[in-house]
Amino acid sequence: MNHPRVVSRDEWLAVRLELLKAEKDLTRRSDELARKRQELPWVRIGKDYRFETDEGSASLADLFRGRSQLLVSFQKRTGSELTIDTAKQIGNIAGAAHS
Repeated sequence: MNHPRVVSRDEWLAVRLELLKAEKDLTRRSDELARKRQELPWVRIGKDYRFETDEGSASLADLFRGRSQLLVSFQKRTGSELTIDTAKQIGNIAGAAHS
């Protein structure tokens, strides 16, 4: 196993401050990317998508049940196991669908 170098506190602090600068830059770039993502234009959904639910057939707008966001869980089957890959929030589709 490779061990980190042992240095003086002053050397460590100089390296740590450079790393902190890079971390702050990464955070700023990530925040900017998130802002740009939120500013993406909307696309009107013209197709009447239908979904089978426990309560029967439902439209995309029906899935929101009057809420502004919908939590969508993406699943995949690997062999005999069903796993959840990710969950994403989709916002404001119901508002756009009712416009």
